[in-house]
Amino acid sequence: MKRTTWIIVLVCGIVLSAVSCTGYDSWMKRLPDDMPVWKVSLPGSHDAATGTIPTGNPAREYAGTQTYDLATQFEAGVRCFDLRPGFCDNDPGSLRIMHGYVDAGVSAEEAVGTIASMLEKHPSEFAVIVTRIENTDYTDEVLDAAKDSLSALEKRFSGKGFTLDAFRPGLTVGDLRGKMLFINRNHLGAGRFHSGASVTGWGEGDSIYGPDGVRVPIDVQDEYEWEDNDRFAKEKADCFMEHAAAFASAGEETWSVNHVSGYFFRDGLPRPHEFAAAVAPELCDRLDSRKDSASLGIVLLDYSGDPEYCGDVLVKKVIDRNFD
Repeated sequence: MKRTTWIIVLVCGIVLSAVSCTGYDSWMKRLPDDMPVWKVSLPGSHDAATGTIPTGNPAREYAGTQTYDLATQFEAGVRCFDLRPGFCDNDPGSLRIMHGYVDAGVSAEEAVGTIASMLEKHPSEFAVIVTRIENTDYTDEVLDAAKDSLSALEKRFSGKGFTLDAFRPGLTVGDLRGKMLFINRNHLGAGRFHSGASVTGWGEGDSIYGPDGVRVPIDVQDEYEWEDNDRFAKEKADCFMEHAAAFASAGEETWSVNHVSGYFFRDGLPRPHEFAAAVAPELCDRLDSRKDSASLGIVLLDYSGDPEYCGDVLVKKVIDRNFD
């Protein structure tokens, strides 16, 4: 009788261990501390906060590139968040998260605070936050006010111990656990506090650097506007896979951002939903057929975690490449 009982306990323990190992809310605990961050396959959300655009707002149809809020995305395994801080109606005041001229329904403070709270709950994880001040028609005065507000936001969370204060080459997973790495697409300028990193641009052959100015390469694939035809899904997947192949051949530290996101115009409006519904399944098939386990770098997609757009499967495929 005792022998049978011990066998049952052992089997149950094996089952429970397998379940915990496949969870995606704390998937980074399986990464070794000495793993270089640039080699991690990291699923991310493009315009990450747009899942909170109110459902009654007609702009959600063309500006809402996410279904879920930030906390739900984090629980699904997303670890890179593309946030676009800005001001409603170009009026300097509370820094909001925007998509173009559309308010995502959350302040920048709330958005970053949500991610910080998730890191408190899951201290084995880290998050990359890519920021770009939205609305390119700001006057210099308004743009400076936005930079001041973003700088103050980063300083507040740095003071709470949530940010990596200075990007440097050779960062490891252990360096970042429990923290946020800000990557600012806008250089905040001398005299303003900024944590993390800045970039020289958002394309192929650019650089990422910290306060000391030491640069390493960053390559970005962000082909986002496509023709409404029967070829866009294949052609976008081609872009993604070509960029992934180039990244896989990098012999030294090179950061990579590979966008799945995009849209085409129909009836005068961008159509991210229809774009994602066609591209994500195509890309899942491509990744299934790829036999190597090379890192994909940062992968930014629309509708992260949403099964209607294959967003749940795609997030998991990116994560699982770390353990193949």
